Amino acid sequence: MSLLMGIDLGTSSVKALLMDVHGKTYGIAQQHYDIDVPRKDWAEQSPERWWTATADTIRKLFAETGANPNRVTGLGLSGQMHGLVTLDAQGTPVRPAIIWSDQRSKKQVARINDMLERMNLTGETMNKASTGFALSSLLWIKENEPEHYAAIRSIVLPKDYIRYKLTGRIACEATDASSSLAFNTRGRQWLYPLIEALGIAAALFPECREPFEIAGEITADAAWETGLRTGTSVVYGGADQCMQAVGNGVVEPGRIISNIGTGGQVAAMVADPVYDPQWRMNSFCHIHPGSWAIQGSNLNSGLALKWLKDNVLQAADFNGLMEMCAQVEAGSEGVLFLPYLIGERTPHMDADARAGFLGMTLRHRTEHLVKAVLEGVVYALRDSLELMEEQGIRAGQVIASGGGAKHRLWLQCQADIFGKPVYTTKVQEEACVGAAIVAGTGVGEYRSVREGCGQVVALDERYYEPDPRNQELYDHYHGLFKQIYLRNRELFKNWTVNA
Repeated sequence: MSLLMGIDLGTSSVKALLMDVHGKTYGIAQQHYDIDVPRKDWAEQSPERWWTATADTIRKLFAETGANPNRVTGLGLSGQMHGLVTLDAQGTPVRPAIIWSDQRSKKQVARINDMLERMNLTGETMNKASTGFALSSLLWIKENEPEHYAAIRSIVLPKDYIRYKLTGRIACEATDASSSLAFNTRGRQWLYPLIEALGIAAALFPECREPFEIAGEITADAAWETGLRTGTSVVYGGADQCMQAVGNGVVEPGRIISNIGTGGQVAAMVADPVYDPQWRMNSFCHIHPGSWAIQGSNLNSGLALKWLKDNVLQAADFNGLMEMCAQVEAGSEGVLFLPYLIGERTPHMDADARAGFLGMTLRHRTEHLVKAVLEGVVYALRDSLELMEEQGIRAGQVIASGGGAKHRLWLQCQADIFGKPVYTTKVQEEACVGAAIVAGTGVGEYRSVREGCGQVVALDERYYEPDPRNQELYDHYHGLFKQIYLRNRELFKNWTVNA
């Protein structure tokens, strides 16, 4: 039977998955890497390190499964959104990639957003710029690193670099390109009037295609490094949120995804180009023309728990933290955590926002801090969920995804704070599976992405109902959570004194 491979280039690791066309998983391999922070507010990663990790992960997957590479008929890619990879004339990275959590481009963001308004282009981008978006980062390079800018011949997003290393072809696709801010999200093409108005060369932006189209084949060099068969078809793939939606079966309206990864998102697929007129949310291209995803984007989800584990508690693993706080009552006995360690997008779009614990007394212990971080992350996701409902988007099901779907505490916390039943799928590594389904569609194993999802994705029988004893309490604390930010917003702007 044919096999499909899905690769997800995340912020903290790359994962590779092998499955058959019916969704049976043959194996999953993973390799971790770090975010480099060379200066305050910067966040970078090495594209070459991504590639080394990806090649090693594919080889490890074949070694652990014993699968024959000749059985792999298609490979799809998923990747962290927004980041900027700059390539020179030889296809070599000019500098480290500037990734989504980077905060350096605040001045460029203001300039881009002003130009969007003056040129009346916001209805085409369906977004405003944020720090960490590829266009903002590229403008920062142009204005601060002219020698690097002069060497750039192409720009791509993170997973596009991996596809280039696999196939030798430099290109982008619509879902990820729409997260760059240099894109007409309504029309699924580069927004050249904005690009040229910013004084950026239009030639830097490569060909842009659709996720399930075949991008190329595995080259001999890539086969040697990965163990894949030369000539294996590679599809363009998509942004991780799009691929995760596919892996959760969300390829038509009616379901909302609550994802807790390094960042967090509440997302839904829509059949009309809907966007938030107050720019508190993002709208991007979804899996095929005529589909869009609208989402609230939270920067500090799993990242906040990892920060607590590594930098404060120096704990061995996440499961230990979960068990530590399992007996703490809802509301953490009054401790609230504002999770804005690297600023926040939805709903504040505020790179200056800061994190903190409030409400602590002598009674509180380590386990209260852990539970408060879990709850603070979900309060932030609830902000996004409420904004989505303001746009008239309601769904009968909330599907939990990512790390937030791996432990009952995360799941029950989401059900209680959202006040809605929370479901999970039987799928492991949803973004990898979504990428594999898209690959299967591109190479003809499925007649459509919907058919692929029907064969592969199923909801788990167990789901999590809101506990009515906790809902009123969480409503109260969520109200305080929102007020804490609003009452400190001006203070945050003056928090850091530059020497």
